[in-house]
Amino acid sequence: MNGFDFTLTDHSALKILDTSPDAMFLVDSQGRISYANNRVTVLFGYEPAELSDEMVEKLVPEAGRSAHVADREAYMDNPDTRPMGAGVDLAARRKDGTTFPVDISLSPIELDGDLYVIAVVRDTTEQEALRAKYKTILEAVPDPVVVADATTGAIVEANEQIVDLLGYELMELRGESQTLLHPSDNSDRYRDLFEQYIVSDQAIITQFPDGSDLYLESKDGRQLPVEINGTVFDLGDQQLTVRVFRDVTSRKEHEAALEGLHTATRDLMTATSQQEVASIASETATQILDLPLSGVHLYDPTADALVPVAWSDQLGAMFAGSPPVLHRGDGVAWNAFEESEPKIYPDLREVDDVLSNVTTFLSELHLPLGEHGVMLLSSTTANDFDATDEALARILADTVEAALDRVQHEHQLETQNEQLEEFASTVSHDLRNPLNVANGRLELLRSETESEHIVPIVNALDRMERIIGDVLWLAREGKDIGSTESIDLLQALESSWMMATDDHEEIELVVADDKCRTWGIHADYDRFRQLLENLFRNALDHGGAEVTVTVGTLADGLYVEDDGPGIPPEVRDTVFDTGYSTAEDGTGFGLSIVKRVVDAHGWEIDITDSSSGGARFEITGVRSASN
Repeated sequence: MNGFDFTLTDHSALKILDTSPDAMFLVDSQGRISYANNRVTVLFGYEPAELSDEMVEKLVPEAGRSAHVADREAYMDNPDTRPMGAGVDLAARRKDGTTFPVDISLSPIELDGDLYVIAVVRDTTEQEALRAKYKTILEAVPDPVVVADATTGAIVEANEQIVDLLGYELMELRGESQTLLHPSDNSDRYRDLFEQYIVSDQAIITQFPDGSDLYLESKDGRQLPVEINGTVFDLGDQQLTVRVFRDVTSRKEHEAALEGLHTATRDLMTATSQQEVASIASETATQILDLPLSGVHLYDPTADALVPVAWSDQLGAMFAGSPPVLHRGDGVAWNAFEESEPKIYPDLREVDDVLSNVTTFLSELHLPLGEHGVMLLSSTTANDFDATDEALARILADTVEAALDRVQHEHQLETQNEQLEEFASTVSHDLRNPLNVANGRLELLRSETESEHIVPIVNALDRMERIIGDVLWLAREGKDIGSTESIDLLQALESSWMMATDDHEEIELVVADDKCRTWGIHADYDRFRQLLENLFRNALDHGGAEVTVTVGTLADGLYVEDDGPGIPPEVRDTVFDTGYSTAEDGTGFGLSIVKRVVDAHGWEIDITDSSSGGARFEITGVRSASN
C-alpha cells in the first residue's frame, strides 16, 4: 500500500486515511514512519514510498530535531490522544528544505501488539496569516481587545491593554470563557448577547436589548461601563470573534453630571433667596461634579468684600469652620469677580498674590457670578481640573448667576409691589374720606333741591369710586389669578352684563351662537367676570345708550363686539396701556385690567373691526372645562 509492506489484515483499515484532507502518518514506537497517506505529497513534496521506514524527524526543521526526539520518546512513555505542543508554534520541513506552520494531533494505536501513533498534520499557513493579521490589530489598537473562539466563547488571545485594565495575566485569560470578563451574576445574559452578535454580525454593541449598560469586571471586582466594537474572523477550521472594548466611564460620568446639573437647575430656579441659591451651588459642585472643595462668596458692598455664604463640609473643615472673607486686594479671587472672566490656576505655587492661609490649595477654578460674587473650586493637587471639569463648572456657574439674577429681580419686584400697594392703599384711603363726605353732602342736597346738577355730580362721584377700585386691583392683584374652576359661560355673561349696565337695563346683550349657551370654560371666576364687565363698560362708554353688544364663540375662545365708533388701527397697540381712555367719563384702567386678566390666564387678545364697523375684541387660547 503506497510502497509500504503491510501484511496484517488490520492494516487494511488504514486505507481510509487516504481520504483525509490532512497529511497522516503511522509512526512506530521507535519514531519510524510505517505509513503515509497521499496528502503528504501535496504538503511535503514527498511521495509516500519515499518516507517508508524514515525517521519522523526527517519532516522536522533541523533546528528542532534534537528536541523533537526527546519529546517523542516522552510521549511514547505516556501516550494519549492530544494536540502536539499545545500553546507552541509548530513547523514542518518540506522535501525542498522550506518550512511551513502546522498543527499536529497525536493518537496512539495498537497494531498486532505493537504501539503506533497516528499523527495528523494540517498546514496552517493561511490561518497563521490571519492570526498575524489579528495580532497586528491587537498590537495597534489602543483600546482593550480580546479574541475568542466564536463557537466555544473561549479566549484565544488578548492585548496588553485588557491585561492592564482588568488586572489579569494573559495566561489567566487564555482558554477561559469570555464571560469571565463580565459581571458573574450576568454571565448568561452576556453569553446570549454574544451568540446573537455572531448570528447578526452586529458591529457595535452599546447596551443590552432592554437598554441596560454593558460592563467589564476586573479581577478585583471593579465594574467598568463599556461599548463593544467587533468583527468575526474565519480561519477556515475556526471562527474567531475580535472584540474591541471602549471604556465609556468618562462619558457616563459626564452624562450623569449633566443630568445632575439639570436637576440642580430646577432647584436653583425655584430658590427664593441668595443663601438658598449659594447652598444649592456648593452642594451641586460637591455631589454632582465631584469637586469636594467648593464655596460661594457673594459681594457685600457695605464691606466692599467677597463674603463666604455657602461652602462644602470638607472646605469648612480645612478652615476650622468658615472660609475667610476676601477684602478687595486679598488674593486672586477678586480677579475673576472684577474682570467677569473665569480664571483657571493649574498650580497656585506659580501665582503671585495668593493668600498665605490658603496655600494648602494647589489648583483652583474661579468662576464669576456676575455682579453677585464668585464661586471658588479648589484642589490640594496641582493640575487637578481637566477640560470636562471646567466645562461643567462653567455651566453650573452660569446657572447660579441666572438664579441669583432672578432672586434679585423678584425681591426688587416684591419691594416695588409692596410700595405700590402701600401707595395705592394710602391714596385710596385719602380719596375715599372726602368722597364719602361728598356722597353724604349729595344726599343732603337731594333732600333739599331737585337741581339739574345733581345727576352729573352723582356720575362724577361714581367714576371716582371706580377709579379707586381699579387702582387698588391693579396694585394688589393685577398680575395674578386665584384658583381656576369650571365656569358656565352664559351665566358669567349674564351676571357681568348686569353689573356693567347698572341703570341701562334697556340695553340688551346679543348672544350670537348656541355654544355660548352651553360652553364651560376653565378660568378664575372673579377675574373672568371682571374682564367681561370691563369689555361691556368699554362698549357702553364709547357707544352710548343705543349701542348693541354681541358675544360669540371662536374655535378656542370668544369675542365681544359692538356697533359703536370702533378703535382705529393706529391706536390699537396703546388702548391696553394704563390710563388710556377716549371717553369723557372713562377711568383709563378698564382695558388695562382686561389685558392683565388675559395675560394671567395665558390667553391672547386681539382687536379688530366688528361686522358693523365697531370694536371687536377676540380672546383665544381659552381652555374648555372638559380638557
